[in-house]
Amino acid sequence: MSKKYVLPVICVILASILIFTMRFWKIPANDILHSDSFVLILIGLALIAGIIGYLYSAAAYKVDNDPTLEHYEQDRQSFKRFSLMNIALIISFYVALASFLMVTLNQVPLWLGIVSVIVFIIAILLRYYGYGMINKLYPERELPQSFESDFDDKLIDTLSKNEMLVIFTGLYNAFKLTNILLPAAMLLITLYGLETGQPQHFALIVIVCCAVAINIIYQLTVRKMI
Repeated sequence: MSKKYVLPVICVILASILIFTMRFWKIPANDILHSDSFVLILIGLALIAGIIGYLYSAAAYKVDNDPTLEHYEQDRQSFKRFSLMNIALIISFYVALASFLMVTLNQVPLWLGIVSVIVFIIAILLRYYGYGMINKLYPERELPQSFESDFDDKLIDTLSKNEMLVIFTGLYNAFKLTNILLPAAMLLITLYGLETGQPQHFALIVIVCCAVAINIIYQLTVRKMI
């Protein structure tokens, strides 16, 4: 089987398992989602991911300044650690956001709400820190700051052809996966709503709007560049 079909097939299999076993896990899942323990687990995961991300950033900076490595090897190894840092910080941010939103939906103790807010702020700061790491790793490249209004154009101007190919390949793969996961999420939300008697009309409309916006922006961007 071609590698490009492996992930979609796995997603279909997992979705099928969730759908056909929903009657067995819907009630326990509902109880867990409304518990204080679940919020604590999310907070713990966000903190752990944030710490891992920070450690990877330190490792990336250390490798980038290792005099025993050639320049090419410094760049290669530091970027791998930089990528792992980004993954960890993205997980930290979204899990912290989920814990914060769970606090607003559930009846939780005041202290837990305060802890959730603090962890969410830490995750935001770590995410901001992560954005700036690329400039520390490649100061000679004169890369634009992440929050500049014309960041995209300036970044493309600094990239080589091979670097652009790598980045665009990653973005296209993420785009394809989005068009698999969003419809699957809509189906799962619909079936879960039918099983629990709590239909999620608003959530479905929000996902539809996000899916349409993502695809329109992608197509218009490609059309503009060709």
